[in-house]
Amino acid sequence: MTFFEAFATPPPAPEPRRERRRPWHQRDHVLPASVPGDAQVVRTEAAAVWVGALRAYPNGFAFMMRAVRRELPGGGVRQGWPLWDLRPDPFRSAEGNTGLRLGIQYADGRRAATGEGIGRSPVEPAGPESIWLLEGGGSGNELSWQSEFWVSPLPPDGPVTLVSVWADAGAPEQRAELDGAAIRAAAARAVELWPEDEYLDDRPGYTLGTLVVAGPDEDDDPVTE
Repeated sequence: MTFFEAFATPPPAPEPRRERRRPWHQRDHVLPASVPGDAQVVRTEAAAVWVGALRAYPNGFAFMMRAVRRELPGGGVRQGWPLWDLRPDPFRSAEGNTGLRLGIQYADGRRAATGEGIGRSPVEPAGPESIWLLEGGGSGNELSWQSEFWVSPLPPDGPVTLVSVWADAGAPEQRAELDGAAIRAAAARAVELWPEDEYLDDRPGYTLGTLVVAGPDEDDDPVTE
């Protein structure tokens, strides 16, 4: 017997528990269809919030939000990247209840809203007919931010009302509308690529980035006037 044969072989690690896909989760096996339309849900002299780039799926729709403010709250000095000094989220107030919030309401009265600021944790829907409003990945700096939202289930025909408030930026509650019928029509054009997995893909994700910096070729003639 060799030295290591005297030690018992440990049992194999158990398979990780996989989470079953819920009806309101965004589908990974679907190519969405574009929905026409966009809206400004905040517009003041100091800030704006735009919603657009809608894509419809069989069980919901996604959209992009871009929030822009003219200057930092309290006259702060802008930094190149907000995490360098770990300052608070500039879209969320220090006192609470005065930062950026976004809500949605269907024609049948169902509604949902985000927490205050950027990237607030979602609350699981109370039931299958409740609205799931989830903020996904985003990017930006202290004066502008854009991120993707997922909404499920599909709305009924009629207006889909977007509601926003941003007291810190001088924006009272404002409303804009999207077309629920157009979202449903686009969802019918979405393409399911293959049978759906009943489990979520819970493997770790990653981000890839490419930066290309180019200048004039050495052989190029200088531009003269």
